[in-house]
Amino acid sequence: MGEEYSIKDIEKLNIAERVKKRSANLGISYCTIKDENYPRDLQELSDRPAVLYYKGEIAVINAYKNIAVIGSRGCSSTGRELAYKTGRLLASEGVVVVNGLALGCDTEALRGALDGRGRCVAIMPCGLDNIQPRSNRGLAQKIIDAGGCILSEYPVGTDLMKYQYIERDRLQSGISQGVVVIEAERKSGTMHTAEFAARQHKRLACYYHKLLEMSSGNQYLADSGKAVNIKNEKDMLAFVRKIPQTERYQQMSLF
Repeated sequence: MGEEYSIKDIEKLNIAERVKKRSANLGISYCTIKDENYPRDLQELSDRPAVLYYKGEIAVINAYKNIAVIGSRGCSSTGRELAYKTGRLLASEGVVVVNGLALGCDTEALRGALDGRGRCVAIMPCGLDNIQPRSNRGLAQKIIDAGGCILSEYPVGTDLMKYQYIERDRLQSGISQGVVVIEAERKSGTMHTAEFAARQHKRLACYYHKLLEMSSGNQYLADSGKAVNIKNEKDMLAFVRKIPQTERYQQMSLF
């Protein structure tokens, strides 16, 4: 990444300044690619956002390992259970759970992490004045209250458009060092994040498809060699612990 902002970056920065007061009134701050608290892993992406808007403690992203735990909205009961247990297990390992706050697997993973006294990061496809889905606005506040944060590359007042979900998906994997797919069909939004993870050279895992009901995406990822299969807690811990522990992950007290 060059030292100078591009013309597109400058446009984004100008927008951030124009909405700064309105954002502040809503408890929303922003950081730029030159700020210390900007997620380091995003700096490696050619399409990284020049500006990130956030509520909560963005510093946790650079202080801990981050693993995106994702899956279908219309998941099976087994998928919901595995998502919850995975979130809770990662919290016990001091890992930040990342996803898009979607219903189904995402929600359960976040709930599990919070119940395990862990931290979470949720990334929105719209301005932080319009948390989606509406039914998870209480969960978003719990994430903030527990020392995590919610993020977006979009300023307040940005209308929600379908393509922004895909743009958001690249950030879920982008700020994470690993991605875990709980349950997903081959043609699903979850697979966008999985594909971004593969392109970004992130560690990728998925639960063994025979454990689940709607898992053609899991089977594809494993059969294509893009993801390692997870069959039990032991496999999950092995996956987590293979993610390098470097000086960037300096432990902070949970509370």
